[in-house]
This record gives sequence, C-alpha cells and structure tokens, in this order.
Amino acid sequence: MSRSPDTIHARGRAAVLAGRELLDVPPVPGGTRWGLSLDVRPDPAAEGHLSALASEAARVAGPGQWVTGRRGSSHLTVTYLERIHREVAADDAELARFAAVVARVAAVTPPLRWSVTGLALADRGVLALAEPEDGAADAFRAAVLAELGELGREEAGYRQSVWWATLVHFAAPIVDRSALVDWVDARVSVPPHPVVASSAEIVRYAHDGRNVVPVTLAAAPLAALPQGAPDGAHA
Repeated sequence: MSRSPDTIHARGRAAVLAGRELLDVPPVPGGTRWGLSLDVRPDPAAEGHLSALASEAARVAGPGQWVTGRRGSSHLTVTYLERIHREVAADDAELARFAAVVARVAAVTPPLRWSVTGLALADRGVLALAEPEDGAADAFRAAVLAELGELGREEAGYRQSVWWATLVHFAAPIVDRSALVDWVDARVSVPPHPVVASSAEIVRYAHDGRNVVPVTLAAAPLAALPQGAPDGAHA
C-alpha cells in the first residue's frame, strides 16, 4: 500500500471525524504494540520545538492523551526490532545481537538530518512529519532493515520513506473532533524546522503513569564523516 504524508492525514482525518480513532493502552507482555524498537532522539532545539507542538496538540485533543512529543520522550522511530512486547533484561541475547547490528551500521553513518515541514492527523494520534535533508536517514534505515529478515521487509513496506515524530498518542476520546481536525489542517505545512540526531538508541517502552515513554537499553553514536567533508570535520 502506498504510504505518504497526504494519505496518512486523509485517513486519519476521516477516522477522527467519524469517531474511529484508535485509543492506545499501556504495553503488556505478549501485546502486538510497543515492541523493542530503534529510535533516534532530536537535538535539544528540535526537542523544544516538538514539545511545544505536542503540548498544544494535547490541549486541543483534550485530557487523557499521551504527550509523546514532550521533552525526554520525543523521538523518531527507525524501525521496530520486535513486534511483540516483552520484558528485556540487560543481558538479553537478542538485545546484544541488535546492539551489535546498530553499532556496526551507525559507525558508517553520519548524523541524521531532517526538517519538520508539517503535521498530520493519524488514526492513533498527531504526527510531526520530517523530511530528510539528504539520503543518510533512508540509507541508515535500509541497512538496519536488511538485517531483520521478514520483519525488516514488513517494516520497509509500512514505513517506506516516511519519517515522523509522534506528538500525541490518543489514549482517551477526543473532546472536540472538529477543533482538532481544524488545528492540524492549519499546520499541514509549516516553516521548516531543522532536526539533527547524533545517536541511535534501542529502546523498550514503559508506561510512567501518564504516558508511554522510550527507555534506552543501548545506544550507538552516528559518527561517520559526511560525504565530501574534510577529515576531522563532522557536520
């Protein structure tokens, strides 16, 4: 199925107006949401920008939503590493295998750069859409997916070349559907705001009593020189 920012927003918009939004629940062992994932965190300035958008989106959507894009939680997901949620110990063998893969790919990947160019309404929440500044983000994702077998092929079909940071996950009924649709519609295109990620993190998701948050289990710096950069000069 073709996936684009326009189709995501059109389907999410229709779902919200019809009262068919999907409400998330906290992770549970064996659940098919919130599996082990590979995320990247935005730089501090971008994190502040996303956090402000997330707070406003949550205010319009009404109480009970998860403010995923707030400081300390904001992230872009590269891919799921596992579909099924489970408890993961520090000495987990699969975690070690994934960490080795990510470290190997990250070592030849420069810091990743996007611009947030607009918002979209999805059936599960409000997204900030991020356009890659070059080919590094898609190449990094493709290299990791190639190591994941069937799951990697499924994720490639799902994520395609679209990148987003979720601002709000719906966890309670939306108070005023038309108001939320209008608010997002007015921000489908926004002045570009830069986002830079300098490391990749394997995370598990946990509910902290108010939101589901990513908890870092392993991290690898994105440290390669960009193409054409002089030795010793990182972009």
